Amino acid sequence: MTAETKLSKKTFYELLAPESGEHPVQVLGSLLLDEHQKEDGDASDIRFAQGEVYFHHKDYEAAIFKWEHITSELDQWARKNMADAYMELGMEAAALDLYKSIETDSLVLKIEVALQLFSLYLQQEKQDAAVLSIKKAVALDPDYQNIALIARAFFEEHQDWENAVELAANETIRTQSLDWAEVLQAYITNGYTNRFEPSYFNEVLAAMYHVSPPHFEELVLSLWHSYEGQPSYMPWLMNVNNVYQSLDGEQSHSWRKLSKRHEETYLQLTGGAYSVKELSKVLPGFLVNWLSMSEANHAILSAAAVLAWNDLFPESISAEQVYRAENLVSWKQNITAGLEESLELFDSVKRWSLENEVEIGDQSNWMVQELLDLHTRHLLVAGAASSGKSSFINSVLDEPVLGEESSTVVIVREHPETEISEVKAIREPGGLTANDRFIEYRLPSEFLSRHGMTMIDSPGFNSRLGGRNEVHHYINLADSMLFILSANAPFTAQESEFLLRIRDLAPDMPIHFLLNKMDTVYGEEEANRVLLDTEERIHTVFPEAKVFAYSSHYKSSRQLELFDDFIEKNFSPARLDDRVAKLLFVIRTTITNLLDTRLEHERSLEKSIVWNEDMVSKLNGAIHQLEDLEKEKTVEIRRYFHTVKEEIRQDMRVKIPEMLRSCAKLVREDSDFGKIHLQLNEEMNSRIKIYIDDTVLPMYRDSLHEWISSSHDELKVSQAHLDEMSSGFNKLFESDRVELSCDFKIADDWRRDVQRMTSGFQLDEVNILMRHTPSQLLLKSAGKLINAIAQNKTMMVNRYTQYIENEDYSELTEDIISKFLLPFDVFEKGIDRDVTIFFSHPFSVLKQTVEETHTAISAKQSKLLDMKNHLSTFKESLTLFELRLRQYEWMLLGTR
Repeated sequence: MTAETKLSKKTFYELLAPESGEHPVQVLGSLLLDEHQKEDGDASDIRFAQGEVYFHHKDYEAAIFKWEHITSELDQWARKNMADAYMELGMEAAALDLYKSIETDSLVLKIEVALQLFSLYLQQEKQDAAVLSIKKAVALDPDYQNIALIARAFFEEHQDWENAVELAANETIRTQSLDWAEVLQAYITNGYTNRFEPSYFNEVLAAMYHVSPPHFEELVLSLWHSYEGQPSYMPWLMNVNNVYQSLDGEQSHSWRKLSKRHEETYLQLTGGAYSVKELSKVLPGFLVNWLSMSEANHAILSAAAVLAWNDLFPESISAEQVYRAENLVSWKQNITAGLEESLELFDSVKRWSLENEVEIGDQSNWMVQELLDLHTRHLLVAGAASSGKSSFINSVLDEPVLGEESSTVVIVREHPETEISEVKAIREPGGLTANDRFIEYRLPSEFLSRHGMTMIDSPGFNSRLGGRNEVHHYINLADSMLFILSANAPFTAQESEFLLRIRDLAPDMPIHFLLNKMDTVYGEEEANRVLLDTEERIHTVFPEAKVFAYSSHYKSSRQLELFDDFIEKNFSPARLDDRVAKLLFVIRTTITNLLDTRLEHERSLEKSIVWNEDMVSKLNGAIHQLEDLEKEKTVEIRRYFHTVKEEIRQDMRVKIPEMLRSCAKLVREDSDFGKIHLQLNEEMNSRIKIYIDDTVLPMYRDSLHEWISSSHDELKVSQAHLDEMSSGFNKLFESDRVELSCDFKIADDWRRDVQRMTSGFQLDEVNILMRHTPSQLLLKSAGKLINAIAQNKTMMVNRYTQYIENEDYSELTEDIISKFLLPFDVFEKGIDRDVTIFFSHPFSVLKQTVEETHTAISAKQSKLLDMKNHLSTFKESLTLFELRLRQYEWMLLGTR
């Protein structure tokens, strides 16, 4: 090894030319000369040594020349030295080829070559090749010239954290050095180990467990934190379970930090983010490890968690571990009763319920706050309906707080100001509800203040109701009960049965009695007898109970003093463990109610979907009705208009021809027959225009206004029908959602159009007698001829008169009528459109409501499907809450 060390430092020449005052070159030269003079001399070692000397004196070419001819066992070292010389000369390619060509069994030479290659690759900025070289050197001998430290510095400089972590882990295992363990922990803390599988560090943890338990603990905690929130978190937990269970040997180290981490993780895992299926792979081993690393005087949390898991999932934890946990819990350790843990669980349930849209109700919150008030004792006051309970409360408070036998629970508490508020009740399992509210009555009260007390007044017990009333909902709020008896019929069988059920529900709650209405008992001797007899019958069932004789109508300071003394002696202040037990009961009830509320929500969605589908059917039916109504009204209104128009048409068909024929009387013998046809044509046009303006238009205007009025009435009937329809829908929707108002502006538009169309008619002059028919040509020609020869005009009068009276004016009449009625025809064609406009808004509202209802159905169906698909997850979350609840119940058992 010494020779290899000299070879690696290029000081092999010192073996051949030790210090003697003579220069090594001279010494080696002499040796070489001597060797040449020998017949079988071998000068390889001398030449090798000469090369080293030349190298140290920077004569690299001479050194290379010497090393090129080495044939002894130093040939591979000579190749390495030649490569070093080429490196010095800047001939990297030649150096690289030589380094790669070296083949040797020498560990030192392998390491040296790897280091030189590492240096060469760094110069060439070949990162990957440099990494491989330094890793090869480390693998050969990490201790050689601090190669491990060199590699660490290189990896850190280039932020190659994967190789840095691998190096630190391997060195920690190899050296079991705390320094390397701390380096590795620093990498973990900085987040450089997340890419590694959790099992990668098992050997490191096993090594540290035996070398330094504190370092083992810190490494585990650091890795724990690094994997938290990562996909590999659950595999890490399973892995750490296996690691801890596989470790051998007893350790005196106190695993407080690790135990605390288990506690925190347990709360996190059971917070609802993970399924029971996922947790069933992790928690059994996790809880056993937590139990084993918990110190005996702090193990109740882990022991209770083990027992709680075993309660819900029997046989998933070994009987030995369950037995150990039971022993730890039964030690009755002097620890907290779990108030903070229970409150934190309630807050977790509350947060989770809000996230899952199933609120727990105001009363649960109220009851929890009440139970946290350890300075106030809660006295539940109950009694039969005829016991005078309300009168008793009013008398001790010296205020008329309660009326006669209220059916609502009233919470009476001391407060500087008189205030009354209402608190909503919670749901009960099975879909039932308690009284939907209770009243909180706050008032100044010396009695309540003196005793630090809040009174819970429950409705009077009535045997006809089966002995169940609101008192059952407040048993777990009360610290004790005062049951009011009537001296007229004290402690009946029904009262005894009722109280026995109360005791079954709350076996630890003290129950005492107040014998009221003692003023109704005649005589002191009889009063004593009633009291003693009542006490005797009560003690057969409740041997520890005390009875106080009282009269609500007998105001006496002495009676109140005695009652104060009765309260102080028999009604103890609130106990922490009792309150925790009651708090856990409220939480259990709340968890149960959440599932019922969720299922009720699903049923409500299903009903809502069916209801909305029914509404869609009704709305579509309404749309069809509206379509029929629109068609009906369109036909009626258009028919009426058409009838009016046809009446005018018929009138004009009759009147215009008559009017034209009457013009025959205008032809006389003194007429100018040369122009008579022009005069008659003008007169006929004039008469037609007068007829239309003075007769047809006014008559048509009046008829159309009657049509508008009648149509308006029909439309109002339609609106009334739609108003009734919208009212029906709004009752079903329980909101003013459907408003089916029609557009009555069309009536105004019709009036305006009728006024415009009947205000006048511009009739272009019609060629009546100027048309070029054969008869007309004859008349015109005959007239000119007659005038020319001045013959008798009688014949011409007769001919004209006959022509005018016998002419067929139907075509002309139809032409005039067509022109006159043209705007009315156009108007008639627009009636369908106008009626459609009238009904357009109701159509739009109904169709939009259908679309909105379809959207609501789709949203509810999607919500329902999502709820059903996630019901198992919902139940699993509740199961995890129940798991923690059972844990705290076991913890409470350990404090009693």
